[in-house]
Amino acid sequence: MSEQLQIELVNPQTNILAFRLVQFNDDNYFKSLKSFNCYKVILIRRGKGQLAFDKARYNFSENCLIRFPIYQPFQIETDGQVDGILLQFHPDFFWNHKYELELTSKQVLFKNIGEVPSIKVSKKEMDQLLHPLEQLISELHNDGLGRYDIAISWVKIFMIYASRIKMERGFVPSETLSAAHYMTRKLINAVEQHFQYKRRPADYAKLLNVTVKTLNRTAKQHLGKTIGDIISERIITQAKHELYLSDKSIKQIALGLGFHDVAYFSRFFKVRTGTSPEAYRKSFSKAIDKAVVAQTSSTVEMS
Repeated sequence: MSEQLQIELVNPQTNILAFRLVQFNDDNYFKSLKSFNCYKVILIRRGKGQLAFDKARYNFSENCLIRFPIYQPFQIETDGQVDGILLQFHPDFFWNHKYELELTSKQVLFKNIGEVPSIKVSKKEMDQLLHPLEQLISELHNDGLGRYDIAISWVKIFMIYASRIKMERGFVPSETLSAAHYMTRKLINAVEQHFQYKRRPADYAKLLNVTVKTLNRTAKQHLGKTIGDIISERIITQAKHELYLSDKSIKQIALGLGFHDVAYFSRFFKVRTGTSPEAYRKSFSKAIDKAVVAQTSSTVEMS
């Protein structure tokens, strides 16, 4: 994996980035990184530098695994050249490929509040993490049958390896972070736990023992979204999961998400995705086996 490489998987239904792998050798990519609505995993194979989020700063060096949860702004500055790989995962990517992140990623890699984001790994562990990524790239260069499904399996293997390493290290507390950082992380975790039953910003303000105004201002300032935006995105992600993976009727899905009026649920879904639940489900009945990879920049369609 010595060549500069970028692979993108884009959902044509929403035109939203679903997955991106970027190999980098300096910090230029991170200076222009503006979108944080993805889970991020970064491997540093060689080199050193600093990463920062909220008010905390950390040094990193070779053989390092770094991860940031969804919506977490951060900065990376390298000290000279590095050999690193960034992986970005939009929540839709995992739902649409029949892979639950609940245990391996959300719970293990991304959910803990106030934890150091970097993990020092051994050379052996780094080789283990790199192997599925090398296989992923190789498979997407292959024109054989089912190459896309195999590539997704390698992504899954990578996430399991990363989760195992994190579990072995345990919880490593971070430096002192701001109250706003803890509040935003608690908000995201609360939405994850209660989105099927609580859809009002006031519900989450009560859970976090703050006013709606304070919570909304904090979310907007630190996450770039209102509480309502965050709740709606999580509901839509779950709805897509149910539409794609289950045989439930639209009414059953709506009821499971707390919508007692299926027509209202359909309008809610269409306003936020541009398509109806029925059309979305039909769009994924097509076989997915199309991939194009270029050495500098590429786009791989999901259908």
